[in-house]
Amino acid sequence: MDSSKKMHMPGKFPQKYFPETDSGGDLMLELADLGRKLQLAMRDLIEPLTGLGPKPNDIGEVLSLDRTQSWRLSRMMSDECPYTILYESPAPKGLGLIIDAARYAGSPPEATQSARQVVQAYEALLQKFPEGRTGLDGALSAEVPKAREAANKKALRQVSIGMSQLLGLRATVRYVSGILVPSENLDTKVDVVAAAGYVDLRRLRIGPSPVVFSGKVYTRKPGVHDPALETLDGDLDPDPRLRLLHQFGSIPPEALTLEPSGDELRLVLASDFPQINTPITIFFGQRIARSLERYQTQDRTHEVVHHAPVLPADINIFDTIIHKDLYHQAKPPKLTIERFGFNPSTQSYKPDDTSYRMDDEPQAIGLGMGIDRINTREIPQLKNLQASVFKRIKHDPNDFYVYRTTIEYLPPGFAVTVWIPLDKKSDSM
Repeated sequence: MDSSKKMHMPGKFPQKYFPETDSGGDLMLELADLGRKLQLAMRDLIEPLTGLGPKPNDIGEVLSLDRTQSWRLSRMMSDECPYTILYESPAPKGLGLIIDAARYAGSPPEATQSARQVVQAYEALLQKFPEGRTGLDGALSAEVPKAREAANKKALRQVSIGMSQLLGLRATVRYVSGILVPSENLDTKVDVVAAAGYVDLRRLRIGPSPVVFSGKVYTRKPGVHDPALETLDGDLDPDPRLRLLHQFGSIPPEALTLEPSGDELRLVLASDFPQINTPITIFFGQRIARSLERYQTQDRTHEVVHHAPVLPADINIFDTIIHKDLYHQAKPPKLTIERFGFNPSTQSYKPDDTSYRMDDEPQAIGLGMGIDRINTREIPQLKNLQASVFKRIKHDPNDFYVYRTTIEYLPPGFAVTVWIPLDKKSDSM
């Protein structure tokens, strides 16, 4: 192939990536310009050897590159978004090796020289980011959804592992379900029944005494229907051990101690149990009676169910289980991930408030009516566990819609918030 023949016309990038600005030093404009130059340089370098629009296999064969590098080069040479081009590109050192390979394969000298100049500009631009390529990817994530998703996932994993080291504990799976049930005492209220726990909770070192469960102590007042924390059977006994589902766990009662804290009682795992790297499983169930509104009020159009992890886990599974007579607009419900400091009551229960929100929003997947499809590979006994819960709260699980969200590496300090649009109460009710 005649390497001196021009093989392509410079691509036209959409104007949206180069908006007019009064600031000549706009960093995002610099990134867009670099992405455009980098793509053109790689085309001039490689297309004389492969022809226009080379496939990954063509690039790999000509330059002796592995599959990953070939695919990344192919994408960066064909994409129209300059930010995606930068995100897909190898680091400057890797680009230098690719330029060497192209030169040895017969790429024109002027193309290799031009490519090296662009890579030098790339290296200089990286100096503006304190964390180098990691900082660059963070800036690109504003324009490249794939970059944002990868960066968030990587960051959550790092935070989760760091929390494990600080706390000295880690679980393979954290499971939380919120079962929304019409209140028995007030037709304008909804009870939240929670069945939750940790699977393969392990100690990394002997010492920490984590809180497994905490609950407010309530005194029932005659004729008053305030929210109340109860056992699954509707009792107000303050001992949190009554909320443990022993038949689905592997923890002896003597491994747990009670510690009062203000108006709460906390269930704490003994500091010498379990031994290092010995997995245990803990599940508990409770009812928070009359805790949610059933219908819209003058100042509230939504309700929230807030799931905040106490201990880090590799996999976090959240089930929202809604009685068929409730919340007809919440199918499926909207979910968000909120960070430190979020308090629904101070946010006026508005799902569009982004003050504490992460960019990525988890999705709720419908599992249908009933609990037939509720088992997961990580928790094979889950259907039996939920069946026992429904039996104790005296409800038929076939009367409930089940929605599931699974999130990897959601550490303490973040929470999943389920936003539920409230129905309007008809005048006849």
